[in-house]
Amino acid sequence: MLLLLVVIFTLSACASSDNEPNGNAGNAQYSAGSDNQEAEADAGAANDAEAQGEDAASGGGELIVVDQNIAASLDPVQPLTSSYLRKIGAAEALFKVNAAGETVPELAEEATQVDPTTWEIRLRPGATFWSGAAVDADAVIASLERSRANDAQAQPFLAELTLEKVDAATLRVTTSRAQLPVPLNLSYYQTVIHNAGQAHDSVETMDLTGMYRVTAFTPKQSMELARNEHYWGAAPAIERIVYEEVADEQTRVLSALSGRSHVVYQIPVTSMPQFESREDVEISAEPAANTQTVYLNLSRPQLADVQVRQALAWGVDREELVIAAAEGQSTPVTTWLGSNPAFAEAKNAVYSAYDPDQAGALLDDAGWMLGEDGIRYKDGEPLQLRLMTWGQDQALGEALQSQWGRIGVQVEVQHGDYSLIQTARESGDWDASIEAWSTFGEELTLLQGQYAPEGSGNYGGYNDEETNALLAQLAEAADQQSRRELTLQINTRVAEQAPVISLYPRPQLTAVSTALQGFEPHFRQFEHIVHAGLTLAAR
Repeated sequence: MLLLLVVIFTLSACASSDNEPNGNAGNAQYSAGSDNQEAEADAGAANDAEAQGEDAASGGGELIVVDQNIAASLDPVQPLTSSYLRKIGAAEALFKVNAAGETVPELAEEATQVDPTTWEIRLRPGATFWSGAAVDADAVIASLERSRANDAQAQPFLAELTLEKVDAATLRVTTSRAQLPVPLNLSYYQTVIHNAGQAHDSVETMDLTGMYRVTAFTPKQSMELARNEHYWGAAPAIERIVYEEVADEQTRVLSALSGRSHVVYQIPVTSMPQFESREDVEISAEPAANTQTVYLNLSRPQLADVQVRQALAWGVDREELVIAAAEGQSTPVTTWLGSNPAFAEAKNAVYSAYDPDQAGALLDDAGWMLGEDGIRYKDGEPLQLRLMTWGQDQALGEALQSQWGRIGVQVEVQHGDYSLIQTARESGDWDASIEAWSTFGEELTLLQGQYAPEGSGNYGGYNDEETNALLAQLAEAADQQSRRELTLQINTRVAEQAPVISLYPRPQLTAVSTALQGFEPHFRQFEHIVHAGLTLAAR
C-alpha cells in the first residue's frame, strides 16, 4: 500500500481563484527594526533547531510542499507567477505584511512619508540578486517599471506611483493622490523585485532575491529549490524545497495523511474529520481576509428591486452556513469589509441577525406574495434565481438554496468550472454567483474595484449616486481618520443597498506535519510562509 501511495502521488502531481485586489493605509514611517527582530528570531530558531537532531544540525533536510496550483512560468510578470515564487521563498518585495496585518520592510530598510504625495524609500544595504548584482535604486525601478508595463495585475498597485532615483540606495515615490499608502502597495506579490536585465525563461537565467533559488522547474507540475548560500538575510535552516502541484483534492489529502508532504495547501473542509485523531499532522485554519460573497445581477427584474435584495440578505442564516458549508472553520460576517481585520466593527453591521420574518415582510411590500406551494409570485411569475457556484462552494450554494426556499424563493444551484461563471457574466445570462475577493488593502482601491460603476469586481452593475459620492470624497480625504470613517460609511451604504450578500471568510485550511517546526499561519497565504526559522525534526 505504501508503494502504491507513492506511485499515486508521483503520477498525480500534474496540472489542475481566489481574486485579490489591494492597498491599506499605515504609519508615515516604516523602519526595518521589527523586521530585523524577525530575522533575529528566525536565526535564533534555526540555531535552536541545530540541537534537535542530526538533520537539523547538518543544516539539511528537504521540505515538501503541495499546492492545488503552482506557477506555469518563471517570469514574475506572467499571471500569478509572482505569488507562487513569493510563497515558496524565491521572491521578495520591498515590503511585506506580517500576520498582525502590519506593513514592514523586506528589501527596503525604511520608508518615510515626506509630504502627502511623496515617499522616500531607503534600500537595505547588502541586498543582492542570486547573481550577486546589487539591489539598488536603478534595479528596483527597472523591476517595478517592467512589472507596470507587462503585468496587468500589477497596474492597481503601480498606476498611481512615479518612481525616481535619489541615490544608489534611495528612491523617491510620488503619488497621484494624497495619503496613498505606498509601502502597502509595494508589499503585494505583483511587485516582487527581479533583475529586469535578465531573461526569466529558465532556471539558469532567472534572477531573484529570495532565500531559496529555483534549480528545476516543470510548469504546472513541480519546482525544486535550493538554499541561496549568498542570501542577504538570515540563512534558512532547511536546505532544499520541493513544490508540487496536485490538482485533485483527495490526492492532496492523502499526501498529507501519508506523511509524504510537510505542508499541503487547499485542504477541503469536508476532509476535516480525517485529521481529527492524527498526532503527526495538524490543520492550520487561519481565517483569510476575504469574504464569501453572493454577487447579484442587478439587470434582472427581480433583483433590480432593493427590497428583494434586502430580503435575501435578511434571509441568510450565516451561523448555519458556517456549520453546513465550512465545517465550522469560519465566522459569519454581514458586510463585505467584515473579514478585514482592520475593520472588525463592520463584522456584524446592518444585518445583525438572521431574520426571516423581516425578509418575508420586505417581499410582501415588494409585491411577491407567498403561494400555497411555498413559492412567492408576482403577476403570476415565480420568484426564481439561478445561483452559480464553483470550486468547493457547492455545499454553500445548496445551503443557500435551502435557506432562501424558507422565505419563498425558488433557487437553482448550478455548479461547475469558474469559466462557466465568466462566460455567463460576459453574456449577461446569470442571476447570482459566489466568489471571494480579498478585503485587505488600500481602502479606495478595494472599494472602487467592487462598487464603482466601472470596477473590475462590480459584476452586477451596481451604480448608486450616494455610493459614488462617498467614493469621490474618499479619494480626496487628507487624513487617515477621515478615510476610515468614509470607508465604513461606504461599506454600510453598500450593505443596505445589497448589490452583494456577504457571508463569511472563505476557509483557508492547510495541513502541516508536526515534523515541521516554525510554520506561521497568515491571512495572506503567499506572505512569509517559507522563512528562515522553519526547521525539520529528524524522522
